[in-house]
Amino acid sequence: MQKVEKNLPKATAEVVREYDELQQKLNGLDPSWSDEDVKAASERLYELENNYDWFNVEFTDPTTGKKGLKTVSGEVIAPALYDGFNEFHSYTFAPHSPVIAIKGGKCGIVKGDGSGLQLCDFKFDFIQSLPFCTLFVARWDGEKERFGIVAGNGEIICPNILTGVSEAVNGIMSIESGDKCGVIDIDTYQCVLPEYDDLEMDAEADIVFVKGDKRGYVTEDKGEFVTVEQYETDENFIDVPVFATRLP
Repeated sequence: MQKVEKNLPKATAEVVREYDELQQKLNGLDPSWSDEDVKAASERLYELENNYDWFNVEFTDPTTGKKGLKTVSGEVIAPALYDGFNEFHSYTFAPHSPVIAIKGGKCGIVKGDGSGLQLCDFKFDFIQSLPFCTLFVARWDGEKERFGIVAGNGEIICPNILTGVSEAVNGIMSIESGDKCGVIDIDTYQCVLPEYDDLEMDAEADIVFVKGDKRGYVTEDKGEFVTVEQYETDENFIDVPVFATRLP
Protein backbone atom coordinates (compact mmCIF):
# COMPACT_ATOMS: atom_id res chain seq x y z
CA MET A 1 0.00 0.00 0.00
CA GLN A 2 1.42 3.33 -1.02
CA LYS A 3 1.25 6.05 1.59
CA VAL A 4 -1.18 8.79 0.59
CA GLU A 5 -0.13 12.21 1.80
CA LYS A 6 -3.05 13.98 3.49
CA ASN A 7 -1.08 16.18 5.91
CA LEU A 8 -2.79 14.48 8.83
CA PRO A 9 -1.17 14.40 12.28
CA LYS A 10 0.57 11.15 13.12
CA ALA A 11 -1.38 8.95 15.50
CA THR A 12 0.08 9.32 19.00
CA ALA A 13 0.49 6.63 21.64
CA GLU A 14 -2.71 7.87 23.31
CA VAL A 15 -4.65 7.73 20.05
CA VAL A 16 -3.34 4.22 19.34
CA ARG A 17 -4.33 3.11 22.85
CA GLU A 18 -7.89 4.43 22.40
CA TYR A 19 -8.13 2.80 18.98
CA ASP A 20 -6.97 -0.58 20.31
CA GLU A 21 -9.38 -0.43 23.26
CA LEU A 22 -12.32 0.35 20.99
CA GLN A 23 -11.38 -2.48 18.65
CA GLN A 24 -11.13 -4.93 21.53
CA LYS A 25 -14.51 -3.87 22.91
CA LEU A 26 -16.20 -4.25 19.53
CA ASN A 27 -14.52 -7.58 18.77
CA GLY A 28 -15.55 -9.01 22.14
CA LEU A 29 -18.88 -7.25 22.20
CA ASP A 30 -20.63 -7.29 25.59
CA PRO A 31 -24.27 -8.45 25.20
CA SER A 32 -25.27 -5.60 27.51
CA TRP A 33 -24.21 -3.01 24.94
CA SER A 34 -27.06 -1.12 23.38
CA ASP A 35 -27.26 -0.31 19.69
CA GLU A 36 -26.35 3.25 20.63
CA ASP A 37 -23.17 2.05 22.37
CA VAL A 38 -22.11 0.06 19.32
CA LYS A 39 -22.90 2.95 17.01
CA ALA A 40 -20.94 5.42 19.16
CA ALA A 41 -17.88 3.14 19.30
CA SER A 42 -17.99 2.50 15.56
CA GLU A 43 -18.31 6.19 14.78
CA ARG A 44 -15.38 7.00 17.06
CA LEU A 45 -13.25 4.35 15.34
CA TYR A 46 -14.14 5.83 11.97
CA GLU A 47 -13.25 9.30 13.25
CA LEU A 48 -9.87 8.14 14.53
CA GLU A 49 -9.05 6.27 11.32
CA ASN A 50 -9.81 9.30 9.15
CA ASN A 51 -8.27 12.06 11.25
CA TYR A 52 -4.80 10.62 11.82
CA ASP A 53 -1.92 9.27 9.77
CA TRP A 54 -1.62 5.57 10.67
CA PHE A 55 1.08 4.52 8.22
CA ASN A 56 4.22 2.73 9.41
CA VAL A 57 7.19 4.96 10.20
CA GLU A 58 10.72 4.71 8.82
CA PHE A 59 13.56 5.18 11.31
CA THR A 60 17.35 5.33 11.01
CA ASP A 61 20.02 3.66 13.09
CA PRO A 62 22.35 6.59 13.96
CA THR A 63 25.38 4.28 14.07
CA THR A 64 25.00 2.52 10.73
CA GLY A 65 22.71 4.90 8.84
CA LYS A 66 20.55 1.91 7.89
CA LYS A 67 16.78 2.21 7.94
CA GLY A 68 14.09 0.20 9.70
CA LEU A 69 10.32 0.31 9.94
CA LYS A 70 7.97 0.51 12.90
CA THR A 71 4.26 0.97 13.49
CA VAL A 72 2.77 4.16 14.92
CA SER A 73 2.62 2.32 18.24
CA GLY A 74 6.42 2.01 18.18
CA GLU A 75 6.59 -1.71 17.44
CA VAL A 76 9.50 -2.57 15.13
CA ILE A 77 8.35 -4.58 12.13
CA ALA A 78 11.61 -4.41 10.15
CA PRO A 79 14.99 -3.92 11.83
CA ALA A 80 17.35 -1.14 10.68
CA LEU A 81 19.22 -3.19 8.09
CA TYR A 82 18.09 -1.62 4.83
CA ASP A 83 18.55 1.36 2.54
CA GLY A 84 14.84 2.13 2.43
CA PHE A 85 11.37 0.75 1.75
CA ASN A 86 9.12 0.66 -1.27
CA GLU A 87 5.80 1.07 0.52
CA PHE A 88 4.21 1.57 3.91
CA HIS A 89 1.18 -0.17 5.42
CA SER A 90 -1.37 1.24 7.83
CA TYR A 91 -1.77 0.29 11.49
CA THR A 92 -5.52 0.05 10.79
CA PHE A 93 -5.04 -2.47 7.98
CA ALA A 94 -2.42 -5.22 7.93
CA PRO A 95 0.48 -3.37 9.64
CA HIS A 96 2.46 -6.64 9.81
CA SER A 97 2.23 -7.40 6.10
CA PRO A 98 5.46 -8.51 4.42
CA VAL A 99 7.82 -5.56 4.01
CA ILE A 100 9.28 -4.59 0.64
CA ALA A 101 12.79 -3.44 1.52
CA ILE A 102 15.61 -2.01 -0.60
CA LYS A 103 19.23 -3.09 -0.22
CA GLY A 104 22.09 -2.44 -2.61
CA GLY A 105 19.71 -0.95 -5.15
CA LYS A 106 17.55 -4.08 -5.31
CA CYS A 107 14.18 -4.94 -3.76
CA GLY A 108 13.42 -7.95 -1.61
CA ILE A 109 10.69 -9.04 0.79
CA VAL A 110 11.14 -9.57 4.53
CA LYS A 111 8.75 -10.72 7.20
CA GLY A 112 6.83 -7.91 8.92
CA ASP A 113 7.28 -9.18 12.47
CA GLY A 114 10.53 -7.40 13.36
CA SER A 115 12.68 -10.50 12.86
CA GLY A 116 14.18 -9.37 9.55
CA LEU A 117 13.57 -12.87 8.20
CA GLN A 118 14.20 -12.69 4.46
CA LEU A 119 11.35 -14.17 2.41
CA CYS A 120 12.93 -13.65 -1.01
CA ASP A 121 16.29 -12.59 -2.40
CA PHE A 122 17.11 -8.95 -3.07
CA LYS A 123 17.18 -9.39 -6.83
CA PHE A 124 14.23 -7.37 -8.12
CA ASP A 125 14.34 -3.89 -9.63
CA PHE A 126 10.87 -3.10 -8.29
CA ILE A 127 8.23 -4.77 -6.11
CA GLN A 128 4.78 -3.57 -5.07
CA SER A 129 2.10 -5.47 -3.19
CA LEU A 130 -1.27 -6.19 -4.78
CA PRO A 131 -4.40 -5.42 -2.74
CA PHE A 132 -6.33 -8.18 -0.99
CA CYS A 133 -3.99 -11.03 -1.92
CA THR A 134 -0.49 -12.33 -1.20
CA LEU A 135 0.99 -11.65 -4.64
CA PHE A 136 3.23 -8.83 -5.82
CA VAL A 137 3.87 -6.84 -8.97
CA ALA A 138 7.59 -6.95 -9.80
CA ARG A 139 10.19 -6.06 -12.42
CA TRP A 140 13.60 -7.67 -12.84
CA ASP A 141 16.50 -8.05 -15.27
CA GLY A 142 16.34 -4.36 -16.20
CA GLU A 143 12.82 -4.49 -17.66
CA LYS A 144 11.23 -1.04 -17.40
CA GLU A 145 8.06 -1.13 -19.49
CA ARG A 146 6.41 -4.40 -18.50
CA PHE A 147 6.12 -6.31 -15.25
CA GLY A 148 5.49 -9.75 -13.83
CA ILE A 149 3.77 -11.27 -10.81
CA VAL A 150 5.69 -12.97 -7.99
CA ALA A 151 4.83 -14.72 -4.74
CA GLY A 152 6.15 -13.62 -1.36
CA ASN A 153 9.07 -16.06 -1.60
CA GLY A 154 10.13 -14.58 -4.94
CA GLU A 155 8.70 -17.40 -7.04
CA ILE A 156 7.77 -16.07 -10.48
CA ILE A 157 4.06 -16.67 -11.11
CA CYS A 158 3.95 -14.73 -14.38
CA PRO A 159 7.02 -13.48 -16.28
CA ASN A 160 7.90 -9.86 -17.14
CA ILE A 161 5.34 -9.61 -19.97
CA LEU A 162 2.37 -7.79 -18.43
CA THR A 163 0.96 -4.35 -19.18
CA GLY A 164 -2.06 -4.51 -16.86
CA VAL A 165 -3.52 -6.31 -13.87
CA SER A 166 -6.95 -6.07 -12.25
CA GLU A 167 -7.95 -6.42 -8.61
CA ALA A 168 -8.95 -9.99 -7.83
CA VAL A 169 -12.67 -10.79 -7.99
CA ASN A 170 -14.05 -14.05 -6.63
CA GLY A 171 -10.55 -15.53 -6.33
CA ILE A 172 -9.42 -14.67 -9.85
CA MET A 173 -7.16 -11.85 -11.00
CA SER A 174 -7.20 -10.92 -14.68
CA ILE A 175 -3.90 -9.97 -16.34
CA GLU A 176 -3.11 -8.27 -19.63
CA SER A 177 -0.26 -8.16 -22.12
CA GLY A 178 -1.13 -5.63 -24.79
CA ASP A 179 -4.52 -6.67 -26.16
CA LYS A 180 -4.29 -10.23 -24.84
CA CYS A 181 -5.57 -11.43 -21.47
CA GLY A 182 -5.22 -14.26 -19.00
CA VAL A 183 -5.86 -14.97 -15.31
CA ILE A 184 -4.18 -15.92 -12.05
CA ASP A 185 -5.88 -17.90 -9.28
CA ILE A 186 -4.82 -15.96 -6.16
CA ASP A 187 -5.16 -19.01 -3.90
CA THR A 188 -3.34 -21.66 -5.92
CA TYR A 189 -1.09 -19.19 -7.83
CA GLN A 190 -1.90 -21.04 -11.05
CA CYS A 191 -1.49 -18.76 -14.05
CA VAL A 192 -3.09 -18.75 -17.48
CA LEU A 193 -0.73 -16.64 -19.56
CA PRO A 194 -2.25 -13.71 -21.47
CA GLU A 195 -2.81 -15.45 -24.80
CA TYR A 196 -6.55 -14.91 -25.19
CA ASP A 197 -8.65 -12.24 -26.87
CA ASP A 198 -11.31 -11.98 -24.17
CA LEU A 199 -12.63 -13.49 -20.92
CA GLU A 200 -16.12 -14.17 -19.65
CA MET A 201 -16.22 -14.37 -15.85
CA ASP A 202 -19.32 -14.80 -13.69
CA ALA A 203 -19.48 -15.41 -9.96
CA GLU A 204 -18.94 -19.06 -9.02
CA ALA A 205 -18.76 -20.23 -12.63
CA ASP A 206 -16.25 -21.66 -15.09
CA ILE A 207 -14.26 -18.95 -16.88
CA VAL A 208 -14.78 -18.83 -20.62
CA PHE A 209 -11.65 -17.92 -22.60
CA VAL A 210 -12.10 -16.50 -26.10
CA LYS A 211 -9.50 -17.13 -28.79
CA GLY A 212 -10.50 -15.88 -32.21
CA ASP A 213 -13.90 -17.39 -32.94
CA LYS A 214 -13.45 -20.17 -30.36
CA ARG A 215 -14.82 -20.17 -26.81
CA GLY A 216 -13.53 -22.62 -24.28
CA TYR A 217 -12.12 -23.46 -20.87
CA VAL A 218 -8.59 -23.93 -19.54
CA THR A 219 -7.88 -27.04 -17.48
CA GLU A 220 -6.28 -26.58 -14.07
CA ASP A 221 -3.86 -29.50 -14.29
CA LYS A 222 -2.31 -28.96 -17.72
CA GLY A 223 -3.42 -25.44 -18.65
CA GLU A 224 -4.96 -26.91 -21.80
CA PHE A 225 -7.48 -24.89 -23.82
CA VAL A 226 -10.60 -26.96 -24.53
CA THR A 227 -13.54 -25.67 -26.56
CA VAL A 228 -16.89 -25.54 -24.79
CA GLU A 229 -18.28 -28.17 -27.14
CA GLN A 230 -15.34 -30.52 -26.63
CA TYR A 231 -15.45 -30.13 -22.85
CA GLU A 232 -19.14 -30.96 -22.77
CA THR A 233 -19.03 -33.93 -25.18
CA ASP A 234 -15.56 -35.51 -24.96
CA GLU A 235 -15.43 -38.21 -22.30
CA ASN A 236 -11.71 -37.47 -21.75
CA PHE A 237 -12.74 -34.25 -20.01
CA ILE A 238 -15.38 -35.69 -17.68
CA ASP A 239 -14.78 -34.25 -14.19
CA VAL A 240 -11.58 -32.47 -15.31
CA PRO A 241 -11.43 -29.23 -13.27
CA VAL A 242 -11.09 -25.96 -15.18
CA PHE A 243 -10.35 -22.41 -14.07
CA ALA A 244 -13.39 -20.96 -12.35
CA THR A 245 -14.45 -18.08 -10.13
CA ARG A 246 -15.85 -18.73 -6.66
CA LEU A 247 -17.74 -16.85 -4.03
CA PRO A 248 -15.78 -15.62 -0.97
